[in-house]
Amino acid sequence: MSRVQAFPNLALAREQAATWVARLDRGLTRDEQVEFRAWYAHPVNARAMRQLSALWTEMDAMQAFAAVPAEPAAIGSASTRRGHRTTIAASLVVAVAIGGFAWTQLDSDSTLAPTVAKSAALHTTGVGEQRSVPLADGSTLAINTGSQVEVVSLEGATRELRLLRGEALFTVAHDPARPFRVNVNGHVVEAIGTAFDVRLHEGGGIEVIVTEGRVKLSAGQATTGLLNRGQAMRIATDGSARISDLGGEALTARLAWRNGMVVFDGQTLPEALAEFSRYTAVRFIVTDARLRQLRVGGYFPAGDTEYLLDALRNNFGVVSTRNPDGSIQIEPSR
Repeated sequence: MSRVQAFPNLALAREQAATWVARLDRGLTRDEQVEFRAWYAHPVNARAMRQLSALWTEMDAMQAFAAVPAEPAAIGSASTRRGHRTTIAASLVVAVAIGGFAWTQLDSDSTLAPTVAKSAALHTTGVGEQRSVPLADGSTLAINTGSQVEVVSLEGATRELRLLRGEALFTVAHDPARPFRVNVNGHVVEAIGTAFDVRLHEGGGIEVIVTEGRVKLSAGQATTGLLNRGQAMRIATDGSARISDLGGEALTARLAWRNGMVVFDGQTLPEALAEFSRYTAVRFIVTDARLRQLRVGGYFPAGDTEYLLDALRNNFGVVSTRNPDGSIQIEPSR
C-alpha cells in the first residue's frame, strides 16, 4: 500500500518556523519571500508556524507573514520594530533549537520554559495537546493527547508514577538503586535506565512499547512479561497478553505522535478515523458498508482535519460533508 505523503518531521518544521519568525521580524528579502511561500505551502510547516505564532504575544507573527506578498516585492531597509520584539524572536529560535520548549495548545499550565516536575504532581493534556515534562530525577515525560500522568514519588527507594488516562513516553534516568515504576490499570511497568511508551486504551486494555533498554511488566506478584527494545505487549481487559516484535519502520510509525503525526498502515477507515479522533474534537461518521471495509494507509498531521479529508478525497475517492452539529459524514464519491 503506497503512502499518502512522505513522513515530514514536525520537530524540524518547528525549528524552521522559529527561524522564519526571526527573519520576518527584520523583514524578508525578495529571495526569502519566494523561499518562505514555498516552505509555508507544506501543511506541517504551516501548522508549526501557527503554533509558534500563538506564543508570540508581543507581535502577531501571523499578521507579519500574512503580509508577505504572493509575488516578491522590492524590499527597502529593514523595518524599525521595537528592539525587544527582535529579542523575543531570537529567544524563540534558541528555545526551539535546544529542545527546551513544550508544544501545547497553551492552557494555563503551559509555559515557555516548563518547570521541573517534582513528587505528587498531576500532568494533564487536552485533546490535540502534547507536552514534554522534565522530572526532578532527570527522567522525562512526553505526554500525548487527552492524557493524564500522576507523579506519585521520585524521592523514595522506588520512583512511582501512574498513567491515569491516554498515553505517555517515559525516558528514564539511569539509577539502578531506585527502580522506575509506572502503574496503569492494575499493571506495573518497571524499568531501570530505559525508554518506553505506555498507552491506556478506552475500555481498559493497555499497550507497552520499549524503545530503549528493557522493562518488566507485572500484575500483583506475578510477572506478566519481559520486553526488550523494539518489542510491544498488548494486554486485554481479560488479562490475556500478546507480545510482538516491531521493526524499525513499525516502531517509528507507532511513535509518530512524537513528531505530531498519525500513521495508518492498513487499518479500516473507521479504525483509522477513531485513532485520528484522539487528536481532535471533530466526530466522524461512516455508515456506508463498503467504506467501513476500506483499508487506508498514510502519514497525516495529527489533528489537521482538513489535511486528512483532502488526502481521503484525493487518494481514496471519498468525500465529506459537515453536519449541522459539527460532525463530519464520510461518504463514497458519486
